Amino acid sequence: MSSKQIVLTAGSELFGDRDVSAVDRHWAPEYRQHSALGADGPEGLRAAVRQLPEDFRIDLLRVLEDGDMVAVHCVYHGFGPDPVVAVDVFRVADGRIAEHWDALAPLPAGTEGKHRIDGPTEPTDHEHTGANKALLTEWVHERLIGADRDALEELARDARYVEHGPGPDAGLARHTLHRVLGEGDVVLTVTEALLEFPGDAGRPGPVPAACYDLWRVADGRILEHWGVVQPVPEHMPHDNGLF
Repeated sequence: MSSKQIVLTAGSELFGDRDVSAVDRHWAPEYRQHSALGADGPEGLRAAVRQLPEDFRIDLLRVLEDGDMVAVHCVYHGFGPDPVVAVDVFRVADGRIAEHWDALAPLPAGTEGKHRIDGPTEPTDHEHTGANKALLTEWVHERLIGADRDALEELARDARYVEHGPGPDAGLARHTLHRVLGEGDVVLTVTEALLEFPGDAGRPGPVPAACYDLWRVADGRILEHWGVVQPVPEHMPHDNGLF
């Protein structure tokens, strides 16, 4: 099976069928967890699954595969009264899931929430994967981390550009690019940032955050953006860090 097939099969059996034995079949014994939602190792994953409510489900939106890495853009239902949108990243080794990262954010209700997640779902233009990854790597380093206002505004000036959220600069000061994954016209960048809450006196100053940005590229232009931003928790159930 491909890396994508391994991740999708594992997720269907564990979270869809609630078959905890899927952990033994599809996750590596040395499984390393970076999520704030569970402890490290296979036993931490089993414990997290056992605590899920009966109505928990995952709606898949987009899945991209880049070698041994797989990124899943999805919506979780059942964590609380409202759904959350997430990006999960998995590393596959020797046919098993060896490592996992994620970021989650509340999904607004109504038409705003629908717009946050709609758009094309299948990667296309596979022959340009390398070029599209190189484009986003340079753009994030030179324009987004550099906070080039002209470059950010240029996105909105293209009549074809679709923004599915507050925008890539919404209260964020990115400073480190951790990961670039791509399949065809879809590229995921993972950056570390400081997140500000303007006008909210009850909030502390800027807080560390993880930014998972999905971009769609066509003809050398960024034409679509989805984003999930999660503040870095002060305490994690493991020592592996969020990144």
